[in-house]
Amino acid sequence: MVRASAGVAVTMLLVGCGRHAAPPLDAGVDAPLEAEPGEAATSAPPDAGREAGGGTFAAWLAERLPKGGKVVSPAAGASPHIVHTVEAGDTAKSIAEAYLDVTDVYDAKELTTIIAKEHKGLEPGGTIEIPHLLTEPYKTPEEDRLGWPKNKVLRGVFITGAYAQIRWVDTLDKLAARKLNAVVLDGKDYQGPVNYPTKVPVAVETHAYVEPRIPDLARAIRFAHARGIVVIMRIPCFHDPWAAKHAPRLSLMGNWGGPFPMGWLDPTNVEAQDYVIGLVKESIAAGADEIQLDYVRFPVQAQSINSAVMPKPNGARSRANRDFVHRVHEVTSEKNVPLSLDIFGVTATGDQSDIDKLGQDIGTIGGEAEALSPMVYPSEYSPGYRGFTQPGNHPEIIGIGTKAAVAKLKAAKNEKTIIRSWLQASGYKSTNYGPDYILKEAKSAETNGGMGWLLWNPGCDYWPAWRAFPVVE
Repeated sequence: MVRASAGVAVTMLLVGCGRHAAPPLDAGVDAPLEAEPGEAATSAPPDAGREAGGGTFAAWLAERLPKGGKVVSPAAGASPHIVHTVEAGDTAKSIAEAYLDVTDVYDAKELTTIIAKEHKGLEPGGTIEIPHLLTEPYKTPEEDRLGWPKNKVLRGVFITGAYAQIRWVDTLDKLAARKLNAVVLDGKDYQGPVNYPTKVPVAVETHAYVEPRIPDLARAIRFAHARGIVVIMRIPCFHDPWAAKHAPRLSLMGNWGGPFPMGWLDPTNVEAQDYVIGLVKESIAAGADEIQLDYVRFPVQAQSINSAVMPKPNGARSRANRDFVHRVHEVTSEKNVPLSLDIFGVTATGDQSDIDKLGQDIGTIGGEAEALSPMVYPSEYSPGYRGFTQPGNHPEIIGIGTKAAVAKLKAAKNEKTIIRSWLQASGYKSTNYGPDYILKEAKSAETNGGMGWLLWNPGCDYWPAWRAFPVVE
């Protein structure tokens, strides 16, 4: 995905999150943005009243104890706790890492600090009680999956694996406090590295997993679900310089018979497709609520692109991408997990020749996904578009692209796929960017047929969004 204030106030009516219907941006916005009749505005804690497989919580904890740990069952009605007997070589860090999974602290560094503060010395033979212990067993990823709200409206932000490493819980808390209900998380970076421990053969072969940015994907998703946040796992597909370099057999080929030097995988290569499908399966197994595919297209940027071996730009590229997405859709449908596709804004408002070069014809590929997310950022349009001297200063362009995408689905007689547009959340080519700008974009998307929206900032800097959508008491 290539990503690159003044304004009127918008009255906010924000109620519900997670499984519950997301609210309209303006009291005057009609259905389908209204909450489902009878839906509650709050939900019970995800683990309330549960026991582990018919056993007790104490037994569940005992199954997860490292060496030196002991479950102590208190008087009736109270929760059990864990006591660790310190051994030679134990440190606050090693203890935190050993018990992290049974605590409500997300980051091992934070738990290390807590343990070190509460226990100044760790003498061998001494005992410490593990802090921040869970009070109920957590669910399996399948049990914990939230899925879409009934009205299909999701509103959220995108974050990279690197950002999730340092600000995952903080971002989730900011979303939940504002009753926003979705986060798009990079399962694989668009440069190729995978952000969690993966066992997919191509990733293992090429050492694509190089940093523990998300050490436990299922746990990261579980923390989002506990806050009512739907997790959309984003998987960039064919723009992958890492795999193209380290597994050149997957690369787009040049007409000379060797890899085309662009860092791009061949969308028609079955093994390259299988690589993506393997990551999709892992994300679903970890509890993802939606799979989002990015870079499902053919490259168009290189000056020597005519030397690359690709289907002709006469509709064949869109059909090739459709066939690949169909393979992914079979996997997601089996698990009842929605599939979405990121597509260029030009697919909604541009010339058919450009669309055919990309291979992202909405009428062709739209039927193989539950949602399409066009990148209709105002800054991506050239000066003079619709008479705008500086398109980046016109958030209403979001609505123009959204409406056009909806119309293309209707023309294809596709009534099941929704449009959920990407909004520009940066000041790129915009002199009036700020909270009001984002509010105008969001309203423009939803009043033109969009079912929610997603915010994109390449550096994950969303301060204008946090100001645009106030904390809901």
